[in-house]
Amino acid sequence: MRRRHHVCRLGCAVAIMALFSLNSSFGQDMSIPCSAFARHYSDWEVLAPVILNIGGKLLAPTVGTTFVAGSTTNGISMSNVLDHACGR
Repeated sequence: MRRRHHVCRLGCAVAIMALFSLNSSFGQDMSIPCSAFARHYSDWEVLAPVILNIGGKLLAPTVGTTFVAGSTTNGISMSNVLDHACGR
Protein backbone atom coordinates (compact mmCIF):
# COMPACT_ATOMS: atom_id res chain seq x y z
CA MET A 1 0.00 0.00 0.00
CA ARG A 2 2.83 2.39 0.86
CA ARG A 3 4.56 1.76 -2.46
CA ARG A 4 1.32 2.40 -4.32
CA HIS A 5 1.01 5.77 -2.54
CA HIS A 6 4.52 6.78 -3.63
CA VAL A 7 3.85 5.72 -7.23
CA CYS A 8 0.67 7.81 -7.24
CA ARG A 9 2.55 10.86 -5.94
CA LEU A 10 5.27 10.39 -8.54
CA GLY A 11 2.67 10.08 -11.28
CA CYS A 12 0.99 13.32 -10.17
CA ALA A 13 4.33 15.14 -10.12
CA VAL A 14 5.15 13.91 -13.63
CA ALA A 15 1.71 14.98 -14.88
CA ILE A 16 2.11 18.48 -13.44
CA MET A 17 5.56 18.87 -14.99
CA ALA A 18 4.21 17.67 -18.34
CA LEU A 19 1.44 20.28 -18.23
CA PHE A 20 3.97 23.04 -17.60
CA SER A 21 6.22 21.85 -20.41
CA LEU A 22 3.40 21.62 -22.98
CA ASN A 23 3.44 25.35 -23.55
CA SER A 24 6.63 27.23 -22.78
CA SER A 25 4.65 30.45 -22.36
CA PHE A 26 2.36 28.97 -19.71
CA GLY A 27 2.57 31.19 -16.67
CA GLN A 28 4.45 33.89 -18.57
CA ASP A 29 1.91 35.17 -21.07
CA MET A 30 -0.61 37.91 -20.37
CA SER A 31 -2.69 37.25 -23.47
CA ILE A 32 -6.36 37.10 -22.59
CA PRO A 33 -8.59 34.64 -24.48
CA CYS A 34 -11.49 37.07 -24.93
CA SER A 35 -13.76 34.31 -26.25
CA ALA A 36 -13.78 32.85 -22.72
CA PHE A 37 -15.52 35.98 -21.38
CA ALA A 38 -18.76 37.85 -22.05
CA ARG A 39 -19.50 41.44 -21.14
CA HIS A 40 -22.76 42.29 -19.38
CA TYR A 41 -23.01 46.06 -19.04
CA SER A 42 -19.93 46.92 -16.95
CA ASP A 43 -19.37 43.38 -15.60
CA TRP A 44 -17.67 40.35 -17.20
CA GLU A 45 -18.74 36.70 -16.94
CA VAL A 46 -16.47 33.67 -17.40
CA LEU A 47 -17.91 31.44 -20.15
CA ALA A 48 -15.17 28.80 -20.51
CA PRO A 49 -12.37 27.29 -18.40
CA VAL A 50 -9.28 29.46 -18.53
CA ILE A 51 -5.97 29.97 -16.70
CA LEU A 52 -4.59 33.50 -16.76
CA ASN A 53 -1.22 34.88 -15.75
CA ILE A 54 -1.64 38.49 -14.79
CA GLY A 55 1.25 40.29 -13.19
CA GLY A 56 2.90 37.00 -12.23
CA LYS A 57 -0.25 35.73 -10.51
CA LEU A 58 -2.06 32.71 -11.90
CA LEU A 59 -5.82 32.99 -11.86
CA ALA A 60 -8.22 30.20 -12.84
CA PRO A 61 -11.77 31.51 -12.42
CA THR A 62 -14.59 28.99 -12.61
CA VAL A 63 -17.17 29.11 -15.36
CA GLY A 64 -20.04 31.36 -14.30
CA THR A 65 -17.88 33.70 -12.20
CA THR A 66 -18.78 37.36 -12.65
CA PHE A 67 -16.17 40.09 -12.31
CA VAL A 68 -18.00 43.18 -11.09
CA ALA A 69 -16.62 46.55 -12.20
CA GLY A 70 -14.53 48.13 -9.44
CA SER A 71 -13.93 44.88 -7.54
CA THR A 72 -10.63 43.02 -7.22
CA THR A 73 -9.73 39.34 -7.19
CA ASN A 74 -6.39 38.47 -5.60
CA GLY A 75 -5.45 42.14 -5.92
CA ILE A 76 -6.32 42.23 -9.64
CA SER A 77 -9.09 44.41 -11.08
CA MET A 78 -10.24 41.81 -13.61
CA SER A 79 -12.94 44.06 -15.03
CA ASN A 80 -10.29 46.65 -15.93
CA VAL A 81 -7.96 44.00 -17.36
CA LEU A 82 -10.76 42.59 -19.53
CA ASP A 83 -11.87 46.08 -20.59
CA HIS A 84 -8.32 46.81 -21.75
CA ALA A 85 -7.68 43.44 -23.43
CA CYS A 86 -11.09 42.69 -24.92
CA GLY A 87 -12.59 46.11 -25.49
CA ARG A 88 -15.18 48.10 -23.66
